[in-house]
Amino acid sequence: MNQRLILSITIFCAALALQVPSVTAAQPPVDVEREISRLDSQRLEALTRGDASALEQLLSPDLVYTHASGWRQTKAEFLASIRSGELKYHAFSLQGVRMREYGNTVIATGEASAQVRAKGRELDVKLLFLEAYVKQKGRWQLAAWQSTRYSP
Repeated sequence: MNQRLILSITIFCAALALQVPSVTAAQPPVDVEREISRLDSQRLEALTRGDASALEQLLSPDLVYTHASGWRQTKAEFLASIRSGELKYHAFSLQGVRMREYGNTVIATGEASAQVRAKGRELDVKLLFLEAYVKQKGRWQLAAWQSTRYSP
């Protein structure tokens, strides 16, 4: 299932890059944008508290979480890293978020700042990110996160 999600996101992003006319993006309605922003706030708060139980509800079963280092995790792997302390987020914030809606999917891009201990290393990173929220069974959940480091 994860491979299908990765393939779908890759094809989707390629279509966006090529600006295929059959893919129509729309600015999400204010209520959808507010909901995704609220969920992102809850997710970042849960990350900094190390609250894997809260994250369990916010993340799609098919989550693909790709860190700026290239470390890719499934939902189970990501939550295990949070529970074990292998990943400890001290602070995490998003800036300049732009959202686009495609049916039951919202793609958000922007910048992020994170202070994290990952695999024993303390990091203070500036990131560019792309995240995909999908509406499944009436709920929005994070299905993909991909980030890369940058120097502002």
